[in-house]
Amino acid sequence: MMEKIRTAANSLVVKIIFAIIILCFIFTGVGFLGFGGGSGANDEQLYVAKVDGEGISRTQFESQVKQELNKITGGDASLTKVIRRKVLSEQIDNYLAYQFSKNIHATISNERVKDFIKKQKVFFIDGKFDNQNYLNLLAENGFTAESYASLLKTSLQQEQVINALVTTSFVLPSESEISLLKDQTRTIYATKIDSSIDDMKDINITEEDEKKYYDEHKNDFMRKERVKLKFIYNSKDDIAKTIKVTDDDVKKEYEQNLKKYTYPAKKEFSAIFVTDKAQADKIVKELSSGANFQNIAESLNQNNNNISAYGKNGSLGWFADDDSLPEFFKKANLKKVNQISNPIPTDDGFIIIKLDAELPPKAMDFDYASILIYENLTKQKLQNGFNAVEDKMKNALSQSPKSIEELSEKTGLEVQTTDWTTYKDMSTIMIHPEISDLVFSEEMIANGQPTLKLSDLIPVERSHGSYDFIIQVTDYHPEGIAPFDEVKDEINKKLSKNISESRFKANVESLLNELNTTGNSDKVSFSKKYVLHRDSKDLDKKVVDMVFSLEPPISGVKSDEFNVEYLENNTAYIFTLIDVDTPKEYQDISPELLPLSMSNTFHYLANDIRSKAKIEIMPDANL
Repeated sequence: MMEKIRTAANSLVVKIIFAIIILCFIFTGVGFLGFGGGSGANDEQLYVAKVDGEGISRTQFESQVKQELNKITGGDASLTKVIRRKVLSEQIDNYLAYQFSKNIHATISNERVKDFIKKQKVFFIDGKFDNQNYLNLLAENGFTAESYASLLKTSLQQEQVINALVTTSFVLPSESEISLLKDQTRTIYATKIDSSIDDMKDINITEEDEKKYYDEHKNDFMRKERVKLKFIYNSKDDIAKTIKVTDDDVKKEYEQNLKKYTYPAKKEFSAIFVTDKAQADKIVKELSSGANFQNIAESLNQNNNNISAYGKNGSLGWFADDDSLPEFFKKANLKKVNQISNPIPTDDGFIIIKLDAELPPKAMDFDYASILIYENLTKQKLQNGFNAVEDKMKNALSQSPKSIEELSEKTGLEVQTTDWTTYKDMSTIMIHPEISDLVFSEEMIANGQPTLKLSDLIPVERSHGSYDFIIQVTDYHPEGIAPFDEVKDEINKKLSKNISESRFKANVESLLNELNTTGNSDKVSFSKKYVLHRDSKDLDKKVVDMVFSLEPPISGVKSDEFNVEYLENNTAYIFTLIDVDTPKEYQDISPELLPLSMSNTFHYLANDIRSKAKIEIMPDANL
């Protein structure tokens, strides 16, 4: 049961997000999601870059970078700059596409927007679009009908432009001659060479070697101002792993708070709008004498712009009978079906309201309510758990602990440590400005030395999570050339790697020379035969690519040339190409070439738009 609820809950969220943010190609960082205009002294703090004077929000940028980094197994920090550049490039391209669609005056009609919304099944109830469900879901996700329609119109507008310029590409069948090369196969004999060719056990890096390298390359060891930290922390992410909501919890909440999970009563109204009070009074008299409300509404409303499209025939549709009921309906105070109000003054005239029908309150279906309840109870338990740990941290701090270790004992939170880390370092907790700013303040570092003071509780709120930290700076180095002891191990590894790689390559080159000179060697065996195509997985892609980069041997002449391709970690393949097989006739692969053509069209379009834009990257973008 609970697994079903979890799956349904996740599915619902995904559908809502998909319905709201369509074609994320455009909305990764555009519009309300991260752009601002103007120019000022705070630009570097607010924006990571500016495109034609419009700033890309630093907060939104860092949030998306964080999300991308979290997808990487193990959170490999070495990829941080690659990810940051990729995200910023996408956000710039997205904004330029957004501006491009505006500049060429691409238009989307209100009818197309309305039609698109009515086809989104997330808004369906009993197989049909339900207006109240639509409004409820938008409200739950922070949208009004107007803001959602505006966002949707912009997205569809840009989709229209991209489709017009990119998806109209075509490829002629004759261009499929390239398939002769695509379907070509090449046969090789190959052998793998690894570190066993030389165990390198005799490599001995002395401290004298390390110091010599350090003295000769001091500029390579320039470091920013940096610290080492100890800290304990409270995280909603960690607490979420311990939260459990049972079937009984869900059922109990539903039964005890049934009113909370009940749809309000609904009322259906019609309206007649006029600008003149005397005319309004006359209509009320006619209606009291038996005149048909709908006929009068149709005759008066057709040419009146003050009534919505749904009110042209008099009908305004269904409304929830709760606090959201529009004020003029409340003023009408209609209690019975077919009851008609007196004229009610509005900003532009007078409105006469009729109550057409009403429906009583209706309890939510339990299966649907259980999804909402599961989400709400999970959030409550998560917040309660987070608050409990936070209170424990505050209480422990109030007892003036002498060390972070004592604090750890009192709270049950494990002490964490960092290696050397710098201001706003993406790979550590210093990514949070609240922590970075405190770390490099006089409270934590005085006279070039860490004060070893324990910080107060540092709350950190982000779109992706909530955290509390208590930190201690345990070591500090100012900006400048790192001292030898700090980089000694780094130098040792670098020298060892350089010697190892150099010797490995020399050994392989010697072996390759022996093979090309004598045709054989007792150090290797070429018993393994490979028939390769361009997408072969039998060997590393670098080896396959090199095989297909070679000139084919002359027909009827056996090739005795040996080649080598070096891979990482002292690994290489030595091989000899013995046969090339090219098909006699080509196949029509134009459907396969079309996506490539479309991709090229988009690439050149994006490059052209970029070339005409003024793009300014802020100095501390850390790219």
